Amino acid sequence: MPDTEDLAALTVAELVAHVRELRNANAHLRRQLHPSGPPLAAHALAEELIRQTSLLARLGIEFREDLDPATLVQQTLQSVTVNLPADEATAILLGSDQQPTQALTVALGAPRLLPLERAAELISHGCAGWALRHGSSVVVLDLAHEARRFQLRELQTGGSLIATPIRQSSATIGVLIVYRLATHAFSSSDLILIEGIAAQLSVAIGAARLHQQHRLRQQQFMTLLNLGQLFTAGHTLGDVAARCHTIATETFAARWGLLFARPSPQSQPAWITPTNLSLDAPITAAGGAAQLAADSQSVVTMALADDLTCIALPLIHDGASIGGLALGYTGTQATPSGIDWNLLELFARQTATVCATLQLVARLREQTQLLEELIAERTNQLQRSRDLLRVVFDSLPEGVVLLDETERLAAANTVFANQIVGRHPRELVGKTYAHLLRMIERTAPTSIELLPDPRAGRQRLRIRQMFPDGTRSYVVERMEIPSSHGQPASRLEFWRHEP
Repeated sequence: MPDTEDLAALTVAELVAHVRELRNANAHLRRQLHPSGPPLAAHALAEELIRQTSLLARLGIEFREDLDPATLVQQTLQSVTVNLPADEATAILLGSDQQPTQALTVALGAPRLLPLERAAELISHGCAGWALRHGSSVVVLDLAHEARRFQLRELQTGGSLIATPIRQSSATIGVLIVYRLATHAFSSSDLILIEGIAAQLSVAIGAARLHQQHRLRQQQFMTLLNLGQLFTAGHTLGDVAARCHTIATETFAARWGLLFARPSPQSQPAWITPTNLSLDAPITAAGGAAQLAADSQSVVTMALADDLTCIALPLIHDGASIGGLALGYTGTQATPSGIDWNLLELFARQTATVCATLQLVARLREQTQLLEELIAERTNQLQRSRDLLRVVFDSLPEGVVLLDETERLAAANTVFANQIVGRHPRELVGKTYAHLLRMIERTAPTSIELLPDPRAGRQRLRIRQMFPDGTRSYVVERMEIPSSHGQPASRLEFWRHEP
């Protein structure tokens, strides 16, 4: 082999020989890497299976239960058009009546809503309807020929089509349609992959709907549990009636909700007019159902008209029926379907608790008002009696002093305060008896003499005061007042002036 360090020094023949050797070496390396020639069909099939498995795994990761079904459908269709040999993909979801509720088409990754009328036409006169009715996939390799033959009304007039149902257990919830503009464009592996995508979409939609139902039920529970906390002493039964109507229509899909309560335990349930709310409902007929439910303490279902059903529930609190709750439903069924009876029972219990609480508050207010009126009347009577006693007390010609059990002045009339002590009666209340004597001694020299008294339980004293203009003498009679009716013992003194 020539020296290749200096290619400029090589001749043309040497360069040609060198290139030939390099080509032979490359061919030898290729034969070592691919000893059997080009890749086998098995290798291509394995790569296709890996690609399909990867697509399904990626969809499973992207599908989350907190996504709504419309978002899941859009993600699926976009993945189909991007990762598969598909020019267009369509999904139609059905309701409980097997009528289209959602329809979406994706072409070149761009989604657009499909009118429900067009979706219903595909179900009635297209391959999608055949797949739904028979519960199996439909593969059309030449759509133009089959459309003329079976008078199909598809979105496309030519190309290839696969329609596969989206099933959940024994129910079919929709159909997945995949188009290609070329004819004979789908293989058996494509059919298996599209059916796998439809199955995975079905599981994701089921999980999303269960999640939505769980969230909705949780919200309904919280709404009913918070019913008792929304009402305080400042609310009325009319506010409760308005709230009950709102919960009946929003949570239980009723046409109206009426509240009936007993004003007293022996009276019949009366309709509670909702606050700031007008209702178009058969009050009398619903009241009969509510009364029957309250009397029997059981749920009553009554047909009020050909297309109107009333469900009445008793309101029971502490074992006693305090009223009824009536919900109206439009329909011909004897019992409307889709009602969660556990939630309905919780609704009735919470309403009964709130009504009983507000009725108790109303009775307490009445009793409190009566008590306040009685206290005010008794206070006025006592005040008038005290005023009359004070008039009599002050009109006595002698000084009168009332001392409590601690020898403190509790009351004194005007004669004692002004003429004997020389102070206002308010200045003397609360003073000790010794302090009163010192106040008397400060006005003039005073002497105290104990006098005999034949009457038991009484004492007599003589108090003399020496003034510059003469002597003043008072005879003091003491009378002990024993304790009674929880009142402590006290003492009453009469100060009579001696001429």
